[in-house]
Amino acid sequence: ATSIDEILDAMSYSTYVFDVEHVVLDNLQFMTGSQHRGFEKFDAMDSAIEKLRKFATEKNVHITLVIHPRKEDSGNALNTSSVFGTAKATQEADNVIIVQNSWQSYRYLQIVKNRFDGKLGKIPYRFDEETSKYFELTKREMESLDKTDSSGGGSGNNGPRSFGGGFNKWKMSKK
Repeated sequence: ATSIDEILDAMSYSTYVFDVEHVVLDNLQFMTGSQHRGFEKFDAMDSAIEKLRKFATEKNVHITLVIHPRKEDSGNALNTSSVFGTAKATQEADNVIIVQNSWQSYRYLQIVKNRFDGKLGKIPYRFDEETSKYFELTKREMESLDKTDSSGGGSGNNGPRSFGGGFNKWKMSKK
C-alpha cells in the first residue's frame, strides 16, 4: 500500500506540471488497508478522505475514488450504506455512483447522490466483447432484455451486486 501523503504528492505534481484535472484512485481500501488494524483502519480511511476532499477543493480537481462495498446479500441492490468504512465517504462526496448488476443480463451505473443538481438515476450498459468497449443500452435494447427476462430467459445471475464498487466523485469538472 502507498501512503495517502505519497499519493497526494504525486497528484500535486501532476496537477501542476501536466494540468491534470481528473484523478481516478482505485481503491481506498488498498491505500489504507494493510497499514492499520481494527478501528484504526476506519480512522485511516476517514483521514484519507478528508485529505482528498481538501486537495480537490484547493486544486480545483475532480477526484474519482473507488471504494468497494462491504459484503452484502447478493439479492439486494447496493446503496450508500453499502460502502465499506464509515459514512464519511458518502457524506463528503459530491456524487456517489454505484456499479450494480441487474436481474437481467446487463449492469448499470446508479447515481445515488448528486450534490450539483440533485438528478439521480440509472444508466444501463453492456460490454461488447467484439470491440472490447462498454456502451449505454438503448431503450429498444432495454425493452428486449425486459421481455426476455419476464419470459424466464434471464441471465440467471443472483441479482444486484457490485463488480467494482462505488465511485465517489469529489468535484465536478469544469469541462
